[in-house]
Amino acid sequence: MNDILIKAKLFLTPLWNRCAALWSSLLVRWNCLLEKLSTVEIPILKKKLSPRNIGISLLVIFALIVLICVKSCGKDVKRAPTPVTTALPLSQEIRSFATFDGLVDPYLTVNLDARVKGYLTKIGFADGAMVKKGDLLFVIEQDTYIQEVKLKQAIYNEAKIEYGRQKSLLKENATSQAAVDKALSQYQQAEANLTLAKINLGYTEIRAPFDGLMGRHLLDVGTYLDTTSKGVQLSTIQQISPIYVYFSINERDFLKFTKGTNQNEDRKSEVNKLPIFVGLQSELGYPHEGILDYAANLISTNTGSLQLRAILKNENYELIPGLYAHVMAQYGEPRQALLLPRTAVMTDQVGDYVYVLDDAMRAQRQDIALGQRFEKYVEITKGLTADSKVVVNGFINLSINQIASPTEVKLEPMLTR
Repeated sequence: MNDILIKAKLFLTPLWNRCAALWSSLLVRWNCLLEKLSTVEIPILKKKLSPRNIGISLLVIFALIVLICVKSCGKDVKRAPTPVTTALPLSQEIRSFATFDGLVDPYLTVNLDARVKGYLTKIGFADGAMVKKGDLLFVIEQDTYIQEVKLKQAIYNEAKIEYGRQKSLLKENATSQAAVDKALSQYQQAEANLTLAKINLGYTEIRAPFDGLMGRHLLDVGTYLDTTSKGVQLSTIQQISPIYVYFSINERDFLKFTKGTNQNEDRKSEVNKLPIFVGLQSELGYPHEGILDYAANLISTNTGSLQLRAILKNENYELIPGLYAHVMAQYGEPRQALLLPRTAVMTDQVGDYVYVLDDAMRAQRQDIALGQRFEKYVEITKGLTADSKVVVNGFINLSINQIASPTEVKLEPMLTR
């Protein structure tokens, strides 16, 4: 500690001596200046002042100059009006809506299975292609089944002739009733066997059961199909026109929507009537329209949500199974509302507000209440009228009572979906 004090003393002592010498030099110069000024006669007073009086006078003048500068800096500077963009609230008829996350699902999904044995001889489609109802998709070797049909046809013809002959003989009492019954039995068995042979021959050709989208083929030409009770799966076809979109509503929103309504009657009235709008991630808005065609009969205890389903025509095959979709459902009665761009609304600790211009073109804060939110607009339920001049651009540079130079624009009508 002593070493530190010694070093500090050695450093500060020369610095103090220099400052004292400088101060002494300034005092000497100041006194010399005052001595010279004391030799000058003041015209107004017509006498000479002492150095002490001159020093006091100079200090007073310097203080007055400083005081005048300070006061002049505190005066308000007149600023030019701030340029802003204003608009009247958009008055438009709207409906309340809710949005959900959905998943596109096929209307029908069918596994195409081989039901008879044999080698796969033909594939009649391209993987992932659209096919029409009745298009030939697969062929299993047919030779064995064609010959089986011919064999059963011959047996059938013989049994038919024998049955007819036995009936003729019975009329002439040349045969017994037992022989006729036996011939009838053989005829019916032959007919059934022929029918089964034709069915098996038909199974060698697998055709599209409906217009749909094919999956990939699971087995190649030349593969032997040794069928089981479940059959051998060859491919899958999906019907995507019409198409389903599944989505879910959580328990909280479900209770909000059904509050004050008869749930059974309300559900019956909405199913097959409530319009549903769907949009993909790459699309603007909700260009695909359908209707609600299914609502689950209970809320899932695992997810706490109620599953819903919409059906859409999908005539241009724009919706493909597995795609993520945005779903919008409108509800309630149409109503007239005031709308503002969402970018014009500001929020602080007090709440939501906008700037409006009064008759003197001064900016005033206006607290508002918000309702339904849309993609670009938001509903104003309280605080504005249709004649309010709302600042929609340039409000960042505004403050309360500040004069503005407005440029008025007209808000474009909002798309309802």
